[in-house]
Amino acid sequence: MKKSFVALAVSIACIVVQFANAQMSTTSKTKFPVYGELGLGFGQTLFFGDMKAQLTQSYGGSFNPGVGNNLMMGFYISPVHWKGLGIGSRIKGTFGTSVKGDNDDSYIFNYYNLAVSAKYYAISGQFNKGIYVRGSFGFGQFTTKRVNEASNLYKHQYAIGTSLMGGVGYTIPFKKIALSVETEFDYSNRNGTIDGKGDAGYKSGQIGGNVILSF
Repeated sequence: MKKSFVALAVSIACIVVQFANAQMSTTSKTKFPVYGELGLGFGQTLFFGDMKAQLTQSYGGSFNPGVGNNLMMGFYISPVHWKGLGIGSRIKGTFGTSVKGDNDDSYIFNYYNLAVSAKYYAISGQFNKGIYVRGSFGFGQFTTKRVNEASNLYKHQYAIGTSLMGGVGYTIPFKKIALSVETEFDYSNRNGTIDGKGDAGYKSGQIGGNVILSF
């Protein structure tokens, strides 16, 4: 499972690099700026479908989704003639706070994804200025832990699959950096294996907000 994720991550990176090289080779006179970004945020985890039922099968107990803290980084390529469109790659991790669940156990729900991402400043026509929309598609894993220290109970569940993310934000440019505030929604469909039961699907997501520094 982990090897599959690494292979997918490498594939995404190669696609982005090859796309950049192809664009750069069209003309040596074309400016080809690359923008990096770092961000922090928070969000409410969402469960869809039979997510709780699958966790109950995994653990013998379940929980209601809690709030998570987001950490992200990425880059975008945006030549001037693209008029506000940037294409690149983005990695995001969410580290959930511990919540109480069935039988007074504690649960921690963490997840991350690596994605191909596009950001578009349609109104200003200039990357990193004004209102933008963003869409991302990638792959990632979640890790869930059930903990009961009194009985020395520690159970984990892993799953890997695809994530689809969308956001709307506003960027304020400064001399050498830019600051963005955005709202974001993501939906993930991941697959894992339950002991004694076999394969299972886990559908989850998040709605939240991020503050992003671009340079």
